[in-house]
Amino acid sequence: MSAGGPFERVIHLKACVVGIGRVGLPLALFLGSKGVFTYGLDIDQKKVDQLREGKFPFLETGGQEFLGRVIGKSFEPTTDFAKANDADYLILTLGTPVDEFLNPDFSQLEKSLEALLPHMKKGQTLLLRSTVSPRSTEYVKELLERRKGFVIGKDFYLAFCPERIAEGKAFEELSSLPEIVGGADAESGKKAAELWKSIGKEVYVTTSINAELLKLFTNMYRYINFAIANEFMVIAEDWGANIYEIVELSNKNYPRAGPKKPGFAAGPCLFKDGFFLTSNIPFPDLISTAWTINERLPAYLIEKAKALKETKNAKCAILGMAFKADNDDDRASLSYKLKKVFKRELADVHTHDVYQNGPDFWPMVKDADFLVIATAHKEYKRPLDEYRKHMKKDAVVIDVWNVFGKKSAVFKLE
Repeated sequence: MSAGGPFERVIHLKACVVGIGRVGLPLALFLGSKGVFTYGLDIDQKKVDQLREGKFPFLETGGQEFLGRVIGKSFEPTTDFAKANDADYLILTLGTPVDEFLNPDFSQLEKSLEALLPHMKKGQTLLLRSTVSPRSTEYVKELLERRKGFVIGKDFYLAFCPERIAEGKAFEELSSLPEIVGGADAESGKKAAELWKSIGKEVYVTTSINAELLKLFTNMYRYINFAIANEFMVIAEDWGANIYEIVELSNKNYPRAGPKKPGFAAGPCLFKDGFFLTSNIPFPDLISTAWTINERLPAYLIEKAKALKETKNAKCAILGMAFKADNDDDRASLSYKLKKVFKRELADVHTHDVYQNGPDFWPMVKDADFLVIATAHKEYKRPLDEYRKHMKKDAVVIDVWNVFGKKSAVFKLE
């Protein structure tokens, strides 16, 4: 990974990144490494104190290195919203989950805007980087013009600039991926683009609605592809066919490619972003069906496992609670759904994740009747014979990621 040294460009700009979580913190440190003095603003005092001590708070390749390079130089973590008044660019990177009724929940975004309003000033540029429902940039525009008296595009600037990084590769992709800028108007688009161009990034400028939909479409395209792969897996299982071999052969030296590999599709974005699109259209079937397929996959696999062995009072070991491999983020992970379904089937459920519980998972596997490789962390990628030594001789394995290279995602030890 090559991202250049700190202060490789001295551009005399200041930014304030609001929300320094898994999206905001890498961005703030990246900007700092490019010579943009950046405040990392968050309401979590514990996190801010941790950063001031030079400790990166979650798993992210290069995170500790970047923090060490910029802390106390071009990056200042803070809980003081007044610092926003000192910045040229305000960048909101806040969570936008769904509520218990699967409706978009923008409370974090709205609360942060309320806290920022007294400290905004003319000449600043506000960049929305959180995933939002269509027309949210227009909503923020109306709010700023009504509450602050700003004229957007003349004395204050607003744009939607979606984040598109993959967790674990944030710094690498911040360096390599182009930036999409969706301006609330032409002048706002130019102003927002200036920040990214000044640190040497490739920039594509469009309208705010295009950028908002681009982010949602990108995530849903991946999510629907997972759903297709998972439905094909179910069909192959019912026919006694090997989905993993089918996928490998269909993609081998074939110019138009074939289906993707099946697996659990979850996480804080893929799980909920479709609901930003389907609330007001008369034909939401494709997106909603993809959600149904992906969310019901754990229960389907457990039904397959139940046909091979009784679950009542059986020991079930679920390995991996994060939503993706070699990552410590367990938000919206389907591992928790697996746990709930097994408990409903009266199993004795034990869970393990290397980033929550350490590297030794064998006590969880000992005498297990059921084993689920829910997340394919590298630590779990061991030969099946190693697992055999610890599990019951007739244990049932759920291996949707095909770690063990078997014909089926659900099989019984022999």
